Amino acid sequence: MSQQPLLQRVGNARRSFFERGATPIGVVPDTILQSWQRCLRGGLSVNAQPEVEPLPDARLRELRERRQKLWRLARPELDGLAADIAAAGSIVLLTDEDGWILDAEGSPGFLDKAGRVALMPGVRWDETTVGTNAIGTAIVEGRSVEVRGGEHYFAPHGILTCSATPIFDPYGQRVGVLDISGDARLQHLHARVLARQAVAHIEHRYFDAGLADCELLRLHHDATLLGTPREGILGFRGGRLVAANRSGLALFGLEHADIGHAPYAALFDAPLSRLYDDGALIDRQGRALYGQRGDGQRAPARGRAGIPARSEER
Repeated sequence: MSQQPLLQRVGNARRSFFERGATPIGVVPDTILQSWQRCLRGGLSVNAQPEVEPLPDARLRELRERRQKLWRLARPELDGLAADIAAAGSIVLLTDEDGWILDAEGSPGFLDKAGRVALMPGVRWDETTVGTNAIGTAIVEGRSVEVRGGEHYFAPHGILTCSATPIFDPYGQRVGVLDISGDARLQHLHARVLARQAVAHIEHRYFDAGLADCELLRLHHDATLLGTPREGILGFRGGRLVAANRSGLALFGLEHADIGHAPYAALFDAPLSRLYDDGALIDRQGRALYGQRGDGQRAPARGRAGIPARSEER
C-alpha cells in the first residue's frame, strides 16, 4: 500500500521546520518534533552525513559478551520475529542500553539495504549520534517509539520505518532496546505491537530464576493470565517495592521510577498473608487481584475471606 500521503505530509513538515524555522505542530507526532528540536539544539546539522563507524569485530564480541544475559533472554524473540517478518522485508535488531546494535536478523535483502545507512551490529544508534531514530528516541523517551521515513532527522535514514521498545530489567533499569525496521515505502501496521509483545516476553524471563532476598508476587485481575507475560510481577523487600515488570506497574498506574520507593501499604489493603490464604489480594481501589507466589505456586482458590476464584465466577 502506498505511503504517499505520509511522505507528502512529512516532507512539508521538514521544509517548514528545517528551512523556514517554523514549528509544524500537529503535522508530525509531538515525539518526532521534540526529537528534531533536541537534535537541532545539540548541534546536529540536518544536511550533514552522520559520522558512524562500526566497531571492529573484536570490540563487538566484547560488547556482546558483556550483554550476554540480555542476548540470551532475547534470543527466542529475535529468532521468532526474524522468521515471521523476513517475508515482509523487515529486520529485527537488539541493542544495549546505550543504543549499540548487538544483533540484526531478518530479510537478507533489507539487512543489506539497512547496512548502507549503518543500521547494523557494532554501530551506536543514539540521538546524539544519528539524530531522530526509533532506537535512540525510545531511549530518550523511555517508551515505545515509531519513526517513519522522513521523520528521521537525517535524510539518508528516510528509507527506513522503525518501531522500537526499550527493555527494562526487574529493577527498572534500561538494559536494551528491541527494534523492528523495514522499507519506508511500505506500511508496517503491526511492527510496534510485535516489538512490544516481544519485549514483554523478554522482561518476563528476567524473573524466571527469582530474585535474591525478594518476595515476588504474580498478579492479575484475570486468573487465567497468571504465568503468562501479561501477568503483573511485583517484588517486595522490607515492605517496599524493589522490582516489577511493566504489567505489574500498569496494574497500579506506576512508572519505572517508582521502583524502590512505593510501599506495599500504598498498593494493597490487606497483608500479604491474605494472598496465601485466599488466592487474591485487594488493592487500594477495592479490586481483587488473583495471584500466586513468585516461585510459581498458585495460591489457594478460595479462603477465609470468601473471595471467589475466577473459575467460580463463571
